[in-house]
Amino acid sequence: MIKEEKRMAAELATVEEQRESYLQEVRDLASVDEGNIKAESLGDNISKEREEAMKKKIELLKYSIQNISRREVLDRFGKGPHKVEMKLDFPESAGPGPDTFVIQLAPVQEMPHTVHTFLEQVYLGLWNGCSFFRNAPHVMQATPRAYSKNIGEDKESAFVDSGYFHLAFQEYSENYPHKKYTLGFAGRPAGPDFYINVWDNSQAHGPGGQKHHDLPSEADPCFGRIVEGLDTIERLQNLPSNRKSFHRFVEPVGIMSAQIIW
Repeated sequence: MIKEEKRMAAELATVEEQRESYLQEVRDLASVDEGNIKAESLGDNISKEREEAMKKKIELLKYSIQNISRREVLDRFGKGPHKVEMKLDFPESAGPGPDTFVIQLAPVQEMPHTVHTFLEQVYLGLWNGCSFFRNAPHVMQATPRAYSKNIGEDKESAFVDSGYFHLAFQEYSENYPHKKYTLGFAGRPAGPDFYINVWDNSQAHGPGGQKHHDLPSEADPCFGRIVEGLDTIERLQNLPSNRKSFHRFVEPVGIMSAQIIW
């Protein structure tokens, strides 16, 4: 089923590329001088039909990927609730304190593709030895990069080789918004970086909240919430960061381990 999911994801990416290529053709036609071709009337009906057909195929592929993901989660990880424990490696300058927190993932029926992707990343040990590198006012972000204890180690390649580097599409559920202490995947396409919302980002990271992306109507996938270890999160949040450098931690915090709690 994992191979089938990856095949569907590749097909979805191909269709998205075809759709964008076709839309560019329409935009190019629209820029042609009216004395030569009236693009607006030339392909208006055809373009609408092709656009709707592509949209339907994309939605069907998304639905298929979600169904495969849901079955894979149930077969490999059970019906849940699914929990992941993360143990952090704070710099010595932080002194002693709590270092562990627990994530409860979104219900698989709400976010099947995203939950499956994150569970596989954790199951394969991909987050072990990675780091939290950003401490912005609204989020704290983790990334597949080494930290002081494993400087120079290539963490990103393992994500790429696993096939779980990022999501196939921007999955989102209105029933699971970006409330305080929830987790979301960053970027377009989403992943592998994830972040912890340290305030309510439901609007900013929900549909239409990020206008700088090519498709501003999309949202960041929200896929889990912190249910234990808020003292660790507060400790992490209180570490110094550089406001002039993307709010990077002065000293990145390592992810010593991430494991599924069965």
